[in-house]
Amino acid sequence: MRFRFQAILNLRKHHEDYCRTRLFQEETKLMKIEKELTAWEQAKEAQQQTVAALSVGRIDPRLLALGSEKISYLRQKKEETEERKTAQSEQVALARADVIEARKARKTLEKLKERFVANEKQKMMLAEQKRLDEVAVNLFSHDER
Repeated sequence: MRFRFQAILNLRKHHEDYCRTRLFQEETKLMKIEKELTAWEQAKEAQQQTVAALSVGRIDPRLLALGSEKISYLRQKKEETEERKTAQSEQVALARADVIEARKARKTLEKLKERFVANEKQKMMLAEQKRLDEVAVNLFSHDER
């Protein structure tokens, strides 16, 4: 009783594990980008507060200009990070779809294996029943003589 597709089932299990690992890696990258996005937002808010503080009292236009340039830079970096986040979210979705597809392929083969095992067990039970019937017939016919 040997399932002929066991090697393929093992490959599909390995592929599913690989897909799960890839999904974890892609989700980890997404979390890092989200943390980076939060850091850019916090830096921008801190810079805006600094510029607001410099706008009170004696105003130095040079400092205000530098502060505004830094706010623009931080805004640009935040936008770039949001674009990376969008792209990474797509990668996560693709990796998740791969995991689902790999799981379906593995489960299909596992169900085939379960049916094979059940059929083999049924064949063995029938063969055993046949042997027991033969033994019973032989004993019964032997007792009649």
